[in-house]
Amino acid sequence: MTQFQKMRRRALGGALFIVISCMLFYSLPVYGEEAGDLLTPAEVRENIYSSAMITDSEFLLVGDRGHMFRSEDGGEHFREIPSGVRVPLFSVSFPDAQDGWICGKGGLILHSTDGGKTWTPQANGVKRHLFSISFADREHGCAVGDWGAVVVTADGGKTWKDATLHEDVNLYGVCMSGGGVGHLVGEFGRIFRTEDGGLTWKETHSPAEQSMFCLARNGTSWFAGGLDGVIIASFDDGRTWQRLETGITESIYGMDVRDDVGWAVGDVGTVLKSTDGGHTWQHIDVPVKKRLFWICTVTLSKGSGNTGFGAGANGLYVGIQEGKLIW
Repeated sequence: MTQFQKMRRRALGGALFIVISCMLFYSLPVYGEEAGDLLTPAEVRENIYSSAMITDSEFLLVGDRGHMFRSEDGGEHFREIPSGVRVPLFSVSFPDAQDGWICGKGGLILHSTDGGKTWTPQANGVKRHLFSISFADREHGCAVGDWGAVVVTADGGKTWKDATLHEDVNLYGVCMSGGGVGHLVGEFGRIFRTEDGGLTWKETHSPAEQSMFCLARNGTSWFAGGLDGVIIASFDDGRTWQRLETGITESIYGMDVRDDVGWAVGDVGTVLKSTDGGHTWQHIDVPVKKRLFWICTVTLSKGSGNTGFGAGANGLYVGIQEGKLIW
């Protein structure tokens, strides 16, 4: 079992693969609570599971115990934003600069309409843990998680429909694109595709048996990463997939690809980079001290794969500037 899997099991109270309760584990937002003090990235000490570049200067980090941190100066400083919850936040999606969604433990879904400054819960009827959320636009989105859990919306989360798979498989990554097309990945390398906004899913042949933890899209190219350093890719809009060589065995937890440039991050400070649109990946050396920590998320600017940031265990933060890592 990898370090990240052990961490996630602890965060869920030992329930990554079993449901430990039928109760919702979150409270209502704490209205009127103010944002925290200005922090440097080094002062953020919570485990970070997901991130978003809302704009080129506005960043958001979400993670353990309901903690979220927002930057308005390109990651130079962060303020903690009150989420109103005290449970792990696993995934965040911003289809535009105002509307954002977060999913987490116990079926939690939060929504923001002001660029991540304030958040309110959205009822969805699901009590299983939701590990990944993705919106193609401000109306159409999907969240997935434990035991094949899938919920979809076509009205910005005002209502959610249960589209849970008839499969006992944990789902770790979802990515939705325009026209109702989307993919999700999970245990044992399994891949599913939708063409109707997530209402129905059809399994696609996978070239891997390892569990896939993350999913990324770059135009009509799709990428997934998971256990044992495995990366799989589709260059025909998700219809067929192939396994790519990475040269590593450390698990991959986060990926993002923009045009020709892609980044993948994972266990023990693992960082991979692609400069040919994700066709090939090269291992990037990191400082020895950073290899003590996992990196769970990487987010790139919508304008360039050479600008972005990554984050992970104990608030570990790394910037990407002009194609180089800034620790």
